[in-house]
Amino acid sequence: MFYKITFLIFILLSNINARTLEEIKESGNIIIAIYDNFPPYSFVEDGVEKGIDIDLGKKIAASLGVKPIWYWTGSDENLEDDLRNVIWKGHIIHKTKADVMLRIPYDYEFIRQKDKTTGQLSNELIVMKAPYHAENWVIATDKKKIEKLNSLGQFRFNTIGVELDTLPDAHLTSSFQGKLRPNVKHYTSMLLAVKDLKKQKITAVAGLKSQLEYYLQFSKNQDKYFMSEKIDYVTSKWDIGIAVRHDFRALGYEIEGLIEQYYKDDTLKNIFKKYNITYESPIALKNN
Repeated sequence: MFYKITFLIFILLSNINARTLEEIKESGNIIIAIYDNFPPYSFVEDGVEKGIDIDLGKKIAASLGVKPIWYWTGSDENLEDDLRNVIWKGHIIHKTKADVMLRIPYDYEFIRQKDKTTGQLSNELIVMKAPYHAENWVIATDKKKIEKLNSLGQFRFNTIGVELDTLPDAHLTSSFQGKLRPNVKHYTSMLLAVKDLKKQKITAVAGLKSQLEYYLQFSKNQDKYFMSEKIDYVTSKWDIGIAVRHDFRALGYEIEGLIEQYYKDDTLKNIFKKYNITYESPIALKNN
């Protein structure tokens, strides 16, 4: 909890809001929002901040010649709420805003969504830029019970764990006219689901590929576990990038240029490798 206390002290003393690139460089620091307790992207272990986004944030800060200040945030009901609370409006209590937020689904259509009542853009205060990784929904199985996944129909006879209120949860409980539902076991976190998989209490887990690779130490345990490339009939691959306020586009362009450089010189690949995660090039960069 020390990092949350440190940040609360910081905001009480400073009341800092999102700033221009020039203001950030003059201040000597950049406020970077990352998700709380979200391995392998951002978490605290033995009192030390770790994770892919922590390492990426440190690299961005160093390239700008400033120090990172971490804005730890929980996940709200939807992405729009997260962006409102962290980037363009500020936290409901302390009102502090981050300069940039990492690990945001890079979705042009989201930015172009319009309010059904007014016809105005719903998310016009946010700019999404700099995709740096392609994330996947996948299924990992215990090879002793399911050596290779051929169809979701196999879960009519085998149990599968999912984190509550995720896309795999909704998809699996509704597939095959709901016939899989009795074998879908719900968990409050992916870690708990993986623990039951390791104990052979369930046969498989559906979730984010990066999390499953991290929790299963998949690169070292491919003899024990099978991992699918996707989940059938689900949009299971998307880019993640950054978000900044619309009036601080210069900061977004600067970070976008840095991330493009990290992509070309394998900095990104090496950060993911450090956590034993398979790096997937962003779809947007592959199409360029």
